[in-house]
Amino acid sequence: MHIDALIPLLILIGFMISLYGSIVGFGGGIFMVPILVTVFDYPLDIAAGTAMISLVPSSIISTYLNRKKGNVDFKMGILLEIPTMVGVVLGSFILTYFAHKGNLIVLEVLFAVMILSIGISFFLGRKEEKNNQGFFYKLNKVKPRFVIKNHMKRVAYRVSLYMALFFGLVAGALAGLFGVGGGFMKTPIMLKVFKIPAKIAAATALFMIVITSVTGTVMHSMQGHILFEKAWPVALGFSLGAIAGYKLNTKLRDKFLEKLIGVSLITAAFMMFFKFVIIG
Repeated sequence: MHIDALIPLLILIGFMISLYGSIVGFGGGIFMVPILVTVFDYPLDIAAGTAMISLVPSSIISTYLNRKKGNVDFKMGILLEIPTMVGVVLGSFILTYFAHKGNLIVLEVLFAVMILSIGISFFLGRKEEKNNQGFFYKLNKVKPRFVIKNHMKRVAYRVSLYMALFFGLVAGALAGLFGVGGGFMKTPIMLKVFKIPAKIAAATALFMIVITSVTGTVMHSMQGHILFEKAWPVALGFSLGAIAGYKLNTKLRDKFLEKLIGVSLITAAFMMFFKFVIIG
C-alpha cells in the first residue's frame, strides 16, 4: 500500500502510543518501533530513526506543559541523564563483545524477564515500610547526598550521588546493550529507588527523553535513517498525543498512575520478547 494511504493510520497509532507514553513517562518509542517494522513494513533502521525524531517534539511539548505544573525535576533529570549517556557507550561495547561470542539472545531474554518482573512488582501487595525507611532509603543516606525539594508540590526526597550515578549508568548500559532505549527504565528507578512521586517521576523521565531523542536524532540523521516522508505522520501523532497525555495525566491519582507504569513495563517486556525472538 502506498505511504499516502497509510498516513491517517500512522498519525492515529502515533497519537495513541504517545498519549499513553506521555502519561507514564516512557515516550513511546519502544512500542512504536516493532509496530512500524511488523505492520507498516519499515526497515528496522528507518523505524528506529522515525521513532527517535518523533520523540523530539513530543518530549519538548510534555516538558513544557509539565514544567508549568511543577512536575519536572530538572536537577534529578540531569543527574541521572549524564551517567546514562556514559552507560549507553559502555552498553554498546558490551553488545559488541557478546555478539561476537554468540550469547546475545540469552542476555536479551534475561533482560526482558527482568523488566517483566519489575512490572509485576507494581501489582504485588507489599508491607508498608516502617517510617518509610526501607533498603533504598538507607542507601540514599550514603554521602555525598542531598535533599531535593519541590516547593510547588510540597514534597522532598533524599538522593545519594552514588545511587544516582549508579542507576543512571545501569539504565544507559541496558539501553546501549539492547537497543531499546533507556527512557522506560527511568520512571521505575525514580519511583522505586528514590521514592519520587509518580507524576514527577514520569514528567522528569520525559524531560530526559528530550536530551536522548535530540542526540539520537542527530546520530540517526548522519546515518541516513530518517526519511521525512515516513517520519512526519508519526511525529505529528506523537505531538498530538503528548498534549492529550498531559491533559489526562493531570486527572489521574498517583496510585493509579503507578499501576499504569506496571502495565507499561509488562507490555514492554512482551514487546522485547517479540523483537528479540521474532524480529531479531
